[in-house]
Amino acid sequence: MTSCRQQVAKSYATELDSNDSIAISIGESKMVNYHSEKLGIDIIYPSFLRHQYLEEDQMEVFMDEDVSLSYMVETIGDELHRSPGQSMMNMGAELLDAGDDYSIHTGQDGNLEYYGKVIDDSTRFITVILRYDPKHADAVEPLKELVRNFKPSPY
Repeated sequence: MTSCRQQVAKSYATELDSNDSIAISIGESKMVNYHSEKLGIDIIYPSFLRHQYLEEDQMEVFMDEDVSLSYMVETIGDELHRSPGQSMMNMGAELLDAGDDYSIHTGQDGNLEYYGKVIDDSTRFITVILRYDPKHADAVEPLKELVRNFKPSPY
């Protein structure tokens, strides 16, 4: 007697099937357009993140409990010894991708993971960093794409 073995095809999820609060929030949110006068850039962020009003003039932060998006601008000048990308790599970040005018990094900062993009537009460095609790790694993929695709508005 021969036995027939049935193989069950693997199925791959194409959508997040999760009760992760961040995945739910991302799914229910709308994209908000925000112009930062102090940074001189246009920012798009999901509506579930709340804008934090900071006194610092070189940063805008949008956050929820375990997730934040930070946008920073530094003018290239004599006092700047390293690019923000070089600084991240000196702190243990891994370089994921680089082009003529950008670099993308990932790493860990305390209990949070981060995914960041540094853009060099020849007059300034623009840094966008997504920080998140590692338990949300799958849920934040759309936010990583937002960071990866970020292009600054004209200065």
